[in-house]
Amino acid sequence: MARKADPDRAIATLFAPSPARDDLFALFAFNGELARIADQVSEPGLGAIRLQWWRDAIARAETGEATGHPVADAFGAVLTRRGLSRERIAGLIDARSFDIGETVMPDTRTLKAYLFDTTGGLFALAAEIVGAEGENQGVIAQAAGEAYGLVRVMRSLPVLAAKGRTYLAADALERVGTTPQDIFAGHTAPGLIALLAEMRDTARAALEEARFNLYGEGMKGTGLDEAGRTAFLPLALVEPYLNALAKVNDPLRDIARINPVYRLWRLMRAR
Repeated sequence: MARKADPDRAIATLFAPSPARDDLFALFAFNGELARIADQVSEPGLGAIRLQWWRDAIARAETGEATGHPVADAFGAVLTRRGLSRERIAGLIDARSFDIGETVMPDTRTLKAYLFDTTGGLFALAAEIVGAEGENQGVIAQAAGEAYGLVRVMRSLPVLAAKGRTYLAADALERVGTTPQDIFAGHTAPGLIALLAEMRDTARAALEEARFNLYGEGMKGTGLDEAGRTAFLPLALVEPYLNALAKVNDPLRDIARINPVYRLWRLMRAR
């Protein structure tokens, strides 16, 4: 389930400390289940019911009760073993309310908050699972979430646009002279191209900030230990994806991809 939901993170998990791998797979499978709720329901109310089911299910599973769902049971066991941040987990679930209730990201500030709770939250929880040691973990997770999250927003653009959804911020689209309706109509305007270029620059800046603190180059702290850095291995794929995004012919129709062998090499080299 983790490999299907998030193949990049699943492959990166193979380079994590062996005692943590099953727990990381459970985390990513859990996130994958949350992420696909929007495609499973026809109205927000039904999505809200499913999100509440997951809140209740992992709470029961944490006590050892069988829920009948393999992901809920596995992730509940992770909570028992690892004592993960309940605030992070709540944020991960609550953020998915946007997926089921909205079709357009209203503004850049909301987008950053969404990425902080979802992609950034996953990085932070993965760091907890591997037992990361070192300062500035929150700063690293936030920057990593923005870098990796923006890549996912841009890569998912064709698929979501075809469904009448976009995570591009409406205020940013307005600033460059285009609209969500243009995107849903498949109109690749010059403003959209300019905005995507800006987003790639923002992702690169966030990536540099994450690396700056991850490897101890900041003014405070000495970075994370070796085990902690494995939680952030997916960052090694940000630059290749950004390069691929810059080369697509039509961002509303073409999904940026990287060679699977090159992906594996990047992860091996970064570990």
